Amino acid sequence: MTQTALMQLAYISDCHSGTTHATVAGIHQQAKRNNAVNKVTGVLLTTDKHFMQLLEGEPQQVEQTYQRIRQDARHSNVRLIFSRSIAQRQFPNWHMGLKRVLDEAEHSDLQAIISMYGQREQFSAQQADAISLLFTSL
Repeated sequence: MTQTALMQLAYISDCHSGTTHATVAGIHQQAKRNNAVNKVTGVLLTTDKHFMQLLEGEPQQVEQTYQRIRQDARHSNVRLIFSRSIAQRQFPNWHMGLKRVLDEAEHSDLQAIISMYGQREQFSAQQADAISLLFTSL
């Protein structure tokens, strides 16, 4: 039996200044519903300035999800960090995990990393690998 190829994609974007916990909760719930239907898994990280998300699943479904995300008015300046083929999912049980790092002292390192990468417009292969490791640590 042939295994279907999987894709993993990560991006970072800028949140609007009025983004609240309620806004993030709404995004999370909508993503969980949509991703369950499309068999996409992953995790969303948020700070007071950025969204960083990893998506994984069948390539067509991940690409369609990413294109919908790019059009979402709740954020701007969406930048692709990486897109690659994978053998297995990193988050097989999370239709959309959520990690809020909004003003939480215990997540200061994670918040600093996301803020640092949030300043970038393009990402080298090494930076993409570093961000991939960040997601692995969750």
